Amino acid sequence: AFQIFAKSPRSWKTRALSPAEVEAFRALREMAGELPGVVHASYLVNLGAEGELWEKSVMSLADDLEKARLLGLEYVVVHPGSGSPERVKEGLLRALRLAGVRDRPQLLVENTAGGGEKVGARFEELSWLIQDTPLGVCLDTCHAYAAGYDVKEAPEAVLTELDRTVGLERVPVVHLNDSVGGLGSRIDHHAHLLQGQIGEGLKGVLLDPRLAGRVFILETPRSPEEDAWNLKVLRGWLATE
Repeated sequence: AFQIFAKSPRSWKTRALSPAEVEAFRALREMAGELPGVVHASYLVNLGAEGELWEKSVMSLADDLEKARLLGLEYVVVHPGSGSPERVKEGLLRALRLAGVRDRPQLLVENTAGGGEKVGARFEELSWLIQDTPLGVCLDTCHAYAAGYDVKEAPEAVLTELDRTVGLERVPVVHLNDSVGGLGSRIDHHAHLLQGQIGEGLKGVLLDPRLAGRVFILETPRSPEEDAWNLKVLRGWLATE
């Protein structure tokens, strides 16, 4: 699987994809074997905000949904932001309407590390956000650990709690990240596999049979050497299954 940004994640500026760009992307993806694809929404999006920031956030998310649809990708993942959960839910649904999206791509709300007025750190809140909607959830293991879910010592119990509240059938994508911060630290700082606070607990998430067939994405700090390390760890875990 793979995850991309459909535009700069740190700018409101955007432009339409040309037919040639769309065709070239689809051809490359076909050559790669039609791997499942995820678009990550802009980091500037804050659906819990008010006024102009909320409007710009909704439009930016709708733009990412439209680009994902054109590219034929399955999912769009968004951070809900800070402020009002009610505005977050309204913004998510409005973006879907503006983009004219029905079944695909599916819009996924990513759990957050918490802190301040961040929405979506607790599984119960995620459950409320997606209730009676076509929305789903993206589980980020670093964020969950930072929010107080003990992925290190009890990964099975964390997934059981996620299943009880959200429903694992509503969680098609997992961001498998280690955490620099400790349990409940509210620190959103990803670490390489086995080099953070969670360590081997991530193996329990990856190999849990209830997550079979899910899309797993690494969001670890990037360099060719570090990517090779993380893939080596993953392959080692998968070889023990």
